[in-house]
Amino acid sequence: MEEHKYRYLQRFLPRTSFSLEHLVRVARKWEENARSCYAEDVKLSSDEFVEMLVVDGSFLVELILRSRYPQLIGENDRIFGKPRMITDVCRDMILIENQLPFFVVKDFFQLLSFDYQQGTHSIMEIIHFHFSCFLSNIDDDEKSNSEPEHFVDLLRSCYLPLVPIRSEETTSKVDNAPEATELHNAGVMFKPAETSSCLLDIKFDNGVLKIPTIFIDDLTESLYRNIIVFEQCHCLDKNFLHYTMLLSWLIRSPRDADLLIRSGIFVNNLGNTEDVSKLFNNICKEVAFGRRFYFQALSENLQVYCNTPWNRWKATLRRDYFHNPWSVASVFAALFLLLLTFIQAICSVLAL
Repeated sequence: MEEHKYRYLQRFLPRTSFSLEHLVRVARKWEENARSCYAEDVKLSSDEFVEMLVVDGSFLVELILRSRYPQLIGENDRIFGKPRMITDVCRDMILIENQLPFFVVKDFFQLLSFDYQQGTHSIMEIIHFHFSCFLSNIDDDEKSNSEPEHFVDLLRSCYLPLVPIRSEETTSKVDNAPEATELHNAGVMFKPAETSSCLLDIKFDNGVLKIPTIFIDDLTESLYRNIIVFEQCHCLDKNFLHYTMLLSWLIRSPRDADLLIRSGIFVNNLGNTEDVSKLFNNICKEVAFGRRFYFQALSENLQVYCNTPWNRWKATLRRDYFHNPWSVASVFAALFLLLLTFIQAICSVLAL
């Protein structure tokens, strides 16, 4: 990508009032603060580190600008001009080891001499637009306005509630939550949440489990894994991890994945149902979710509902005897004949 980065740097400079030398001097002022953002010492000299800030920062801003304003894309663009290249670049942008401090990206935006960011679109809105492939069910009006640490932190914040909710402390095991087919056999109905823009807004009420729509594609596993890694290392509340753990319990087989796809909860652009189940079966291995679990009450309610015999009996009756009008008619006809037989028997006894 280095060749592409330098091409984008050449196109970025005319959008500012800075020469390359001036831009380097500005970036040098950010060096100390930027180095402190990394967990380990960056083994680059001062000049090499500043060069990295200039090249990577200008590349990211130019890329995001072209994503939001297609008129900036040239005919010979080597990234947007190839169908899969932009997808590969987006995948690289969400790798936790590739993150540039967000303040650097923001400061590069503020160096622009044209007024894109001074119109109706803020810097955050432009960045959100670029990541819209990951944020397909997130409403712009409901996104957090706080400044993230980097792009992975930004994406995580978009999936979480605006008002933080403390996870419930638990000492009980929750890794035996029922799978989707077991819940279905107990009479639970699965429906996509209609209005929620927060992925964690999963509700269970009166036998109906509502889950916000989830888009599954080639980038999903990479995105989820990098958010989980970030939570493991830097976040006290691991709510996104708890979300993926709940999904992994619901989806333990291709049959479970197929059920959620047919229910409209999953939009599957990944492959077959086995691919979807493998994704969630593997994604939470060897991670620690702590003493608090975001979906503790929900998990317990699902267990109670699934273990109630009456709920299973109702589901069996509905599935085997009341699944279509003809079955209903045959059941009532059988009951009617049984009643007539009973009356006839009573009349015979009385006649004696």
